[in-house]
Amino acid sequence: MTGEPEGEPEPEELPVRLIVAAYLMALLCAVVPLIVLGAGFAGVVVFNRGKRSAGAGVIAVAVLSAAIGIALRT
Repeated sequence: MTGEPEGEPEPEELPVRLIVAAYLMALLCAVVPLIVLGAGFAGVVVFNRGKRSAGAGVIAVAVLSAAIGIALRT
């Protein structure tokens, strides 16, 4: 019993510029739909780091932007 807390340590706070960059990458999916893979990964990282609403938002924007981009090309 050393007094150390059990479980995982709290993740570090994400800088706002990282979340903004993830959203910008998600918006680029309208131009290059393949970027949806990178934007989805960025969204998962943001989601797992404690910003669940921002992470889900990045993933949603990426999917919608890719769908719009593909629809406009056909």
